[in-house]
Amino acid sequence: MERACLFDLEMKYALGLRLDERPFDHSSLGDFRKRLLKHNKEKMIFERVLERLIQDQFIEKGEIQRIDATHIIADVAIPSMVQLVKKGTFEVLKTLKCQHKKVYEIIAKEIDLTKYTRETVNQESEGRNNDDKRKKKLVEVVKDARLVLEYTKDIRKSRRLRKRIELLERILQQHIEEGEDGIPKEKDHKQKPPDLLVSPIDEDARYGMKSIKKRFVGYKANITETTQSRFITNVKVMRGNRHDGETTIEAVKEQNAFGLRPIKLIGDTAYSRGESRKALKKCGTQVVAPLGMRNTRTRAVFPKSMFTYDEKNRTVTCPQGVTTKESYYDQRHNLTQYTFPMTKCKVCIVREKCTHSSEGRRVITVSTVHQELLEAEAYNLTEAFRKDMKLRPMIEGTHSEMKRYHGLIRARFRGLKKLSLQCYFTALVVNIKRWIKKIMEKTTLKPVFQPAF
Repeated sequence: MERACLFDLEMKYALGLRLDERPFDHSSLGDFRKRLLKHNKEKMIFERVLERLIQDQFIEKGEIQRIDATHIIADVAIPSMVQLVKKGTFEVLKTLKCQHKKVYEIIAKEIDLTKYTRETVNQESEGRNNDDKRKKKLVEVVKDARLVLEYTKDIRKSRRLRKRIELLERILQQHIEEGEDGIPKEKDHKQKPPDLLVSPIDEDARYGMKSIKKRFVGYKANITETTQSRFITNVKVMRGNRHDGETTIEAVKEQNAFGLRPIKLIGDTAYSRGESRKALKKCGTQVVAPLGMRNTRTRAVFPKSMFTYDEKNRTVTCPQGVTTKESYYDQRHNLTQYTFPMTKCKVCIVREKCTHSSEGRRVITVSTVHQELLEAEAYNLTEAFRKDMKLRPMIEGTHSEMKRYHGLIRARFRGLKKLSLQCYFTALVVNIKRWIKKIMEKTTLKPVFQPAF
């Protein structure tokens, strides 16, 4: 950028520089980013442009919006298990060398520190493809890591050192277990926790999936966009293992500060959660999204919409007119299960169409968002829903533009906060491009058609 501002006449003109005038130093851009992050102003410039677009009426305050998530690959190399433990140990040793040199020297007498230098920590161990050698090497580095933790258990006053120690403890806890012979080994994949640490270099990166076959390591960005004017109204970044629809409510509610309140929010099945529908309904926004498919066991039975739920009396009535009050409250999932009497279900003429339960009776589960889901099911059968869903696919073009032309396919920074800055800058650029296009469309004179006689 510094070089472009030195020699590119268009850049000089845009910045108001003389031909012989030197621009800013390239380090100013990095310093500017640091100041934004330090003062929690990473969204400031994006919001200023958004305010201007609303002020100039390029965005209507009640305009329909669409939402979708796209994945971003983390700026890390995926380490092997030996490398992961070595990196965690290296980070602790590096901090010890600066802050507690005496402890560092004691540890240096007991373990080989040449394995934990900047040059060697990322090196693959010999015999990586040999199971016996790899397991033996893992035992060595785990033993070293535990020794380092033993020497540092009483010196955790420094925030930086404490954070590095906790990171190493987390690596060992999530990935390592004791075998029957007492020798450390890597846990089976199924035994590892869902929120698994991928790399100590980027603690926020996670394993994620965009489809059954498409797996990645990194983050997701939830993007909201107006359907008519096609301006990005918000971006919410989350870890790669989070559900696409997790930040839906935040993405819409944050726009209230600018007076934006979309009448409808259109998304795919990931955004069909009843909680999101209920929360946004209170804000005046209708969520339009296909409901998730019912499981194969209940696909052929009467849908829940055929049953009448009386919230006031807490009863459920089936299509044959049988009413039940018998219920069980599941506190963990915040659900109430209504069970119909066995005596009624067994003699029912439509039992085979109503339930496939081995007990032979129907159970209806009612949640706190029961009414919202019923309303969504009814709306999804209308022509208006089909028209709304035709507006959703265009957001894929926005994702493509941000990733293909502006580098959002891969994270340039590490950590949620820094990556959020990259996403806001990218969305800002896309909005400015579209803003200029709108202005050009207004100012360009259209040729008048004159028929020839």
